[in-house]
Amino acid sequence: MALDAAFKHSSSGVQVYVERPGYGDKSVDGSHIKVHYEGWLAKDYKMFDSSRTKRRPFEFDLGKGSVITGWDEALKGVREGTKLQIIVPAKLAYGRQGVSSMGIPPNADLIFKIEVIKIT
Repeated sequence: MALDAAFKHSSSGVQVYVERPGYGDKSVDGSHIKVHYEGWLAKDYKMFDSSRTKRRPFEFDLGKGSVITGWDEALKGVREGTKLQIIVPAKLAYGRQGVSSMGIPPNADLIFKIEVIKIT
């Protein structure tokens, strides 16, 4: 993971570190995005999900509420090929409810490594 000082902090609390910038047009609300990702609990770095383990990229429409708010915010303005790490505070992830079936406890801050594969 990147050192904390390398992350850019948004006013909402999402922290973003771009490992590799992408190319082409930037994503906007309504863009269809295909990514590979890994997700960890920030507290103990326990992985709770990975599209790579499933061997299938994850696809969603940006800004439509189909992903956690932290993803909608962090992935706005990215380009194809971008690799980034994000730290999402609980309030912009799964909040007080968590997701017990995935091992995400209530009020858990999350870390993701995301590679943007395709934007349409």
